[in-house]
Amino acid sequence: MRDAEPIFTPVDTKSGSVSLEIADALRQAITDGVLTDGQPLRQSELAKNFGVSTIPVREALKQLEAEGLIAFLPHRGAVVTGLSEADILEYSDIRASLESMAAGLAMSSLTRVDLALIEDAYEAFVSGTGGRHGMAQSGRLNWEFHGAIYAAARRPRLYGMIHDLHSRLDRYIRAHLELPGRKSATDAEHFEILRACRERDGDALGRLTRQHILDAASLSLDVIRNRNAS
Repeated sequence: MRDAEPIFTPVDTKSGSVSLEIADALRQAITDGVLTDGQPLRQSELAKNFGVSTIPVREALKQLEAEGLIAFLPHRGAVVTGLSEADILEYSDIRASLESMAAGLAMSSLTRVDLALIEDAYEAFVSGTGGRHGMAQSGRLNWEFHGAIYAAARRPRLYGMIHDLHSRLDRYIRAHLELPGRKSATDAEHFEILRACRERDGDALGRLTRQHILDAASLSLDVIRNRNAS
């Protein structure tokens, strides 16, 4: 990161959650690909960008280390961590299992309010990922759709585990949306998932969710391989 091109704006130092705000900003930058795999995160430069001392920056970096988004390396300090293909596939398999389970559980306790939230999140994804800034918003909007389903399961620990996996994988598995026609295909897959929610069909929902996750991971890896080969 160069001092001449700060990418973060100062935070409100009077708030009681300075380190949390910094962690949120860094997490979003990693997820959006602004901070890339292997990029060093120098505490003094970050402190200057955020307009704070190095103490809340250090606290924020420790939080991101716990989430697996950065690592502290000898003689290098904090760097953004990357995932190998094997990591992405393994995490995606775990996601598929946990999310299909959460989706099935959600159908046994789904309320009309839950379904309305899922419907709204579906519409937000369809409209929000279609414009010029669609890719930048796709990770958040995708999570809001799927997360609305899993929240209906009323299993906070399971929900937390799934959200953690989304945070680790999002910058990689959204790559499939770069493929021609993939946006329409994803919308269609989401609609089938929504239909299963409307019908309270837990078996179909679990199956559709699992296939949706594994297909996105496989296609995204193809995109990443092609990027690296070019």
